[in-house]
Amino acid sequence: MTRVRQARRIFAVLVALSLSVAGCSTSGAPMSARQEPMLFYAKNGSVYLADMTGSGLTGTGLTGTAPRRLTDGPGDSWPAPSPDGTRVAYVHKTDPDQPGGELWLLDIATGQKRRLVDPAALVPTFEGESHTGVEAPRWSPAGDRIAFLKSTLGGGGFLLTADAGTGAVTAPPEPLFADFGYSWSPDGSRIAWVGGRSDVSPVDVNVLIVGGRSTPLVRGTNAFAVTYDADGRAVLFTNGDANGSLFASTPFVFRAGGIYAVDPPNGPAPLLAGAGAYADIQALPKGAVGFSEWSADQQTRTIQILDRPGKVRAIADTDGGAPAPAWRGDLLAYVGTAADKPLIVRRGDQDERRIDTGVDSFSWAG
Repeated sequence: MTRVRQARRIFAVLVALSLSVAGCSTSGAPMSARQEPMLFYAKNGSVYLADMTGSGLTGTGLTGTAPRRLTDGPGDSWPAPSPDGTRVAYVHKTDPDQPGGELWLLDIATGQKRRLVDPAALVPTFEGESHTGVEAPRWSPAGDRIAFLKSTLGGGGFLLTADAGTGAVTAPPEPLFADFGYSWSPDGSRIAWVGGRSDVSPVDVNVLIVGGRSTPLVRGTNAFAVTYDADGRAVLFTNGDANGSLFASTPFVFRAGGIYAVDPPNGPAPLLAGAGAYADIQALPKGAVGFSEWSADQQTRTIQILDRPGKVRAIADTDGGAPAPAWRGDLLAYVGTAADKPLIVRRGDQDERRIDTGVDSFSWAG
């Protein structure tokens, strides 16, 4: 099967599966008709909730209640809501001069919170390991585990998972140093990840079986972001173009720039070929793919949608140093390019709502 035919087949599968799971949560359980999208975000060391109840289109755009503060800080960030929106995990920083912090869990209805993972109590990954901290937590679609990175060096962290009830941490048989842009499979059995790095070097696109080993899917890439399609069959990733004299001495194996789908046992098939600096990939409804492309000066990223192979449309611009945009169905949350760095929720091409300013991380639930 040629790569073009393979890419077209994958897109057809994405569309069909996306339509078949409409109205269901990523865990496969029916989504309540009353469940509304909720946007969690961190600002000035506290975690907030913006409930988008009644977020249908009106004459003045998106509606919803005013955001409310959930934690008092002073060092809370990286909110990661449970799939049902009843709890939120977050990072509580205890030392502002060190990376990461402790992993805490908040019950939204009762306001009760507790420390789930103390990084100081974790088994060292390597000899001489000093301060460690939790970063980039993400809840499994089934709601039973929380993945996170144990950060020590910058440029990523060691990939671990914790039981959402007991906090018991499971480490892979071999240390996995991963980039922040890892992704759970829809059934929660696997995690797709790419290697973390602080320089221009080849990394593999990998899949970790939760509780088991990790296997490389594509070796020696210049990948920066990875995600799953709607049913978890294909892994999607963005690859920075590594052709040309600038990278001639760097031992990349997979150099072609673009957006790719890997549907094992087949190799990577291009959904979008190009020399752009792509990032922030996410599978969207109806088989579309959301992603960002850096500007030449890296001051902004243009958020785009790939509707089918080769067909792209721009949606909005986000600040170059902002967190990755987050999609929830047809709702998009991102940090705008205005001077006050607004957190914006957008639906379609016209309706949007400014949620807050000065936000450092955010995530959807519901």
